[in-house]
Amino acid sequence: MEYTTLGRTGLKVSVAGLGCGGSSRLGLGAGHDAAHAVNIVRRALDLGVNLIDTAQYYETEAIVGKAIEGRARDS
Repeated sequence: MEYTTLGRTGLKVSVAGLGCGGSSRLGLGAGHDAAHAVNIVRRALDLGVNLIDTAQYYETEAIVGKAIEGRARDS
């Protein structure tokens, strides 16, 4: 994965991010279950994505929380 610095923060973020909203909402909008959505987030993390866009409105915060549970934090 390629990374870039986020403004003047010094934080390194992946150039590809994972959006958890929109019509698909990690597959939930297409009828997939929460386990499928958790697997999407985990796969993105495995590929090096560290920029995840979620919000209360998307109703995917709990899924992202479950997917990152137990993972090491780099920042």
